[in-house]
Amino acid sequence: MKVLALLGSPRKKGNTDLLLDAYLKGIEASGKGAEVSKVYLHEKNIRNCAACDACHVVNIGKCVIQDDMQALYPEFIEADVVIYATPVYWWSVSSQLKSFMDRCYALGSVEDSFAGKKAVLLLTYGGELPNKGPEIVRVCFEEICDYKEMDLIDVYGVCTDEYMPVAENAAALNEVFEMGKKIG
Repeated sequence: MKVLALLGSPRKKGNTDLLLDAYLKGIEASGKGAEVSKVYLHEKNIRNCAACDACHVVNIGKCVIQDDMQALYPEFIEADVVIYATPVYWWSVSSQLKSFMDRCYALGSVEDSFAGKKAVLLLTYGGELPNKGPEIVRVCFEEICDYKEMDLIDVYGVCTDEYMPVAENAAALNEVFEMGKKIG
C-alpha cells in the first residue's frame, strides 16, 4: 500500500504536523509495510492554477506549469491512500493545500487518477466547537471525494488554541494513532 501524506501547514512540528505524524505512526505500527511519502507542501514551489485548461484540451492530464507539482503528480497517481492534513484558516484549508488541490485539476481527465483511492482528512483549528470551519472543510472533502469516486475513510479534527496544543493532547494523539493502525 502506498500512502501520500500531505502536510498543508507551514509549521514543521506544529499542531497539524504532530497530528499527521501520530496517524502515520499508527500506519507503521500496523505492520503491513505501507510505503509512506510525507510531503511538506510549504517547502514546495507550487504555483496557482492558471485556469488555462490546457491539461484538459491540449495535453490531456499534463499541466503546462513547470514547478514541483510535476514530481507530485506521479506520487498522487500511485498512492492508494492520500492523507490531507491542514489547519483550518478562514473556514477553509491552508493556501498550501488549496494550491495542491487546485493543481490536481490537471489529473481530472486521467482515468483512475482519483477513483478508488482512500482519503483521510486531518484538521486542526482554533476556536472550540460549535465552529463551522471544520464542518465546512469536511463537507468540501465529502463533495470532492464523492465527485472523484474516492473513499473518505477518516476525518478527524481537534481544537488546538483554546483547548490545548496537540503535543499535550494525549487523547487526540492516541485516537489518530489508532485510526492509522486500522488502515495500515
